[in-house]
Amino acid sequence: MKQSVGIGILAVFLSVSLHGAANAEFSGGLKLASHYAWQGGSESGEDPALQGSMYYNFDACYAGFWASSINYGSGIEIDYETGCGGSLTDSLGWSVDLIYLTYPGATEENLFELRLKLSADLGMASVWGRVLFPTWPDQDGQGQTTSGHNRPQFGVTVPFGDAPFSVSATYGQDNNRPNCDDYDWYHVSLDTSFNGFGLSAFYSDRSDREPRCSGLASRPSEIVQEDGIFGVSISRGF
Repeated sequence: MKQSVGIGILAVFLSVSLHGAANAEFSGGLKLASHYAWQGGSESGEDPALQGSMYYNFDACYAGFWASSINYGSGIEIDYETGCGGSLTDSLGWSVDLIYLTYPGATEENLFELRLKLSADLGMASVWGRVLFPTWPDQDGQGQTTSGHNRPQFGVTVPFGDAPFSVSATYGQDNNRPNCDDYDWYHVSLDTSFNGFGLSAFYSDRSDREPRCSGLASRPSEIVQEDGIFGVSISRGF
């Protein structure tokens, strides 16, 4: 029942997002990465990940999807996304997003996530902070529960002057997740572009390299994380 309510809320967000089509445009992209890096771990294990997205943008809102290959379940994650954002001042921005994360073939793992974000342009660097509030299925897969689960995250990007390079760093926490231990994680990347392609080299790790989770045997990449992840990616937007 709770999952049906959540789907209804997502449908409302999508219908609101689709209003105003006269000012709409499409955007998206493709990425090939050596890892699907997620909160200091790899959702693709030792395999590379192919990722893609498509968004319908208009005014201050959008609706669309993001997808990636993973190394468990049916081998794919598809996230349906919608949200809006804007500026509070010339240098301060905000966004509110609602995400429905799905794992085809494993509907008991599908979840909703609300994301609230503030960002600031400081001139020499840009910074942001956001909090994610996921709702996870109950153990029997019949409903959704928040259980106080939250994911605060903070990031900074520093460009190298006029050079086409920048360094980005993200620090995050995973707190009060049902049936899992809390942990901290971080992600650092060196980013550049060449002939319209984005290039990135990154490192991700967790404070607890084996976050202990019960009842998640179908997600081995979250249960066993022996070392930090070094990786590279190439992307193209359109």
